[in-house]
Amino acid sequence: MINRYVAPGIFGEGAKLKHLPADRPRLTLNSHLDSGTASVISSLLERISTLEGKQASTTTGEYGGSTALPIHSSTDASVGQFVKSKFYGQSHWMNAIEPYDALGDGNTIVNERTNRKEVNKSTELYSIVAEIKRMARIIKTSRMLQPSVSPELQKSIPPKAVCDVLIDCYLRTFEGPFRILHVPSFRREYETYWSGTAPAKPSVIHKMLLVCAIGVPFYVGPDQARLRASCVKWIQAAVEWLSAPHAKSRLNMVGLQIQILVLLARQVCNVDGDHIWIPAGTLLRTAMHLGLHRDPSDFSKISIYHGEMRRRLWATVLEITAQSSLDMGMPPMISPNDYDTKPPANVDDEEIGEGNDTPLTLKPLNVFTDTSIQIAFTQTLPIRLEIIRLINNLRFDLPYSDVLRLGTQLTGICREKTTFFKSALGSTSNVTPFQIKMSDSMVRRFVLCLHRPYFVKANDDPQYHYSRKMCLDTSLAMCTPATALQPGEEDDWTRMTHRCVGFFKSFFLYAISTIYLELNSQINERREDSTLFAPLISSSAPSSTRPLPLPPQAQALREVLESARETALARLRNGETNAKGIVFTNCVLARIDAVVSGDDPEEAVLEAAKKSVREAKQILNEVYREEHGEEIDLNTGSGPFSSKDHGRGEGADDVTGANLPTGTPVAGGEHDGASLPTFSASIVGLDMLGGSGGGLGDMNMDIDLDLSAYMQGQTMDTGNGGHNFARSPEWFYDLNGWAGFGNYNTSYTGFSM
Repeated sequence: MINRYVAPGIFGEGAKLKHLPADRPRLTLNSHLDSGTASVISSLLERISTLEGKQASTTTGEYGGSTALPIHSSTDASVGQFVKSKFYGQSHWMNAIEPYDALGDGNTIVNERTNRKEVNKSTELYSIVAEIKRMARIIKTSRMLQPSVSPELQKSIPPKAVCDVLIDCYLRTFEGPFRILHVPSFRREYETYWSGTAPAKPSVIHKMLLVCAIGVPFYVGPDQARLRASCVKWIQAAVEWLSAPHAKSRLNMVGLQIQILVLLARQVCNVDGDHIWIPAGTLLRTAMHLGLHRDPSDFSKISIYHGEMRRRLWATVLEITAQSSLDMGMPPMISPNDYDTKPPANVDDEEIGEGNDTPLTLKPLNVFTDTSIQIAFTQTLPIRLEIIRLINNLRFDLPYSDVLRLGTQLTGICREKTTFFKSALGSTSNVTPFQIKMSDSMVRRFVLCLHRPYFVKANDDPQYHYSRKMCLDTSLAMCTPATALQPGEEDDWTRMTHRCVGFFKSFFLYAISTIYLELNSQINERREDSTLFAPLISSSAPSSTRPLPLPPQAQALREVLESARETALARLRNGETNAKGIVFTNCVLARIDAVVSGDDPEEAVLEAAKKSVREAKQILNEVYREEHGEEIDLNTGSGPFSSKDHGRGEGADDVTGANLPTGTPVAGGEHDGASLPTFSASIVGLDMLGGSGGGLGDMNMDIDLDLSAYMQGQTMDTGNGGHNFARSPEWFYDLNGWAGFGNYNTSYTGFSM
């Protein structure tokens, strides 16, 4: 029998239309229809949206605020069922059959809470079925190994005093922007584990260790290096626990919390942190399968505590989805039309708890609580999802008017919220400078990516000058420290930029490349101006070789790049194995200084590259010695890789020829540690970071190394179907070792600089 809830109005009862939600997200059809039709429909939608907005403004309560999220007052069961903590949508077979009529009235009863038929538990039929189900559970249990914590993982757990510090590091940094835990409940679990009053569940241990792992980069104790190595084990153990057979037992709130913590820990601890977009998609689907995309008010059995935790976790899942999609340049795979979950309530953790069903007393949005930062994220989320969809559209067609509209909206909200959070610093709230800086940067980076396509065009077309200004201002804001520091002093924000990857590193690199291009443009413009006003006939040196003093504003940009260089060095000292960051920043500074002083920029860039490799090799050796207590030995097989792995031809690594695992440190060569690998092809021109031509003496490679072109987003196609190594992201980002294991047909023959 067809369930009448599948299509109300077609079968049986409930034949009435549902009103659209008052704050339904705006829709545009410009990308889907002909221009004439789209114009008419878009104007109608605009008028409808205006009227709906007026109606919504008259019904917004005292605590409603401006969430910009789709909030539905109520729904019926026609959209699916929530069964055993899982959500099954309309097209699931469960919503297409009605088995209870066949059982007869004697074996069924109507549930007064849900108004649906159920099997009567007092009948013989129920007891027979229950017995069969118990037998099935016993058989399934006998077929699988019970999840357990290995002795090796148990041994790697730090002492309680260290764990206490690591957990505090996590709570003052990431738990504010990413609401994952109910802190009072987590602390109770934590204390119970250490007191030994109850057997420790594997889920509790994994959750605790992941929280500790996220806190390690902010830990300043003497055993920080050892803990950094232990983080990999903790993350790996949690991943194996999540991926074990019979995942059904982990499809719950605890399992979702661990999934989220794994993704954050991978980025914070630099464990494949640049590759989380795919598992972020799994996280999104898991959350939707658990019904988190439906507001808890739609389901009567969910308690106040679990309802609020579901709202918090859903907001966190959406934030990770948005950030990872922006990093990977992919569509977000979800829109505001795909969920109706309300933003989290503006309450502190102490006001909710397991077994506490006291109605919540919501605070106004201008009062800071434990969820204020997350609520602010939800307010800008629809705008940011639209930005991702527009800039990552395969048929990229982004009108400049949309850029200005979206950028202005997002910048305005960002400034308003940051000002509000700063005002809370002086109060009794738990907000920290790190959390304010993190929330501001995570939103601002969307403004930078939105304007960046027009940033380069501004040099040739003055109408895009505003985008150039916005990109520079946003980049400088993101590079600004969270607190005023003395030389050599670190705060949590500094430690994060020195040690974390993923979207934490992504917005830093995006900002630095923008500042370099702006500085380079200013220098070129100044040189053109000096040529314009120079005498027509002069006995002095050509303008291209004369010194060109930097103006004060340009000197400030150079200081930011100098700070980026120190950050790149710090990242190496703190476990980063990708040395290209320091090579890039040193070459950038060398080129800028050479152009300003009138020296040969190509020679300066080459010398800077040599110096960078010598410096990086020394640091990587020190890091390995600090973590493992021994030297890297490339000849005897000890260390992360050995000479026995060296090979030629396809698959050989294009730095040392070794088949290195992803992220292994690059060291090797001879001659005072200054040697670089040679490629089997020949180089005819190395144009690093701009300029034209410029050979490198005895270096031979058939690759045009034009990093400036790559950073400006120009094509990576070499014209002959080959792979342009210089313009590929593998050169700069550690996507797969130093430059990946693609079919580059490179081999190590050894040359020194």
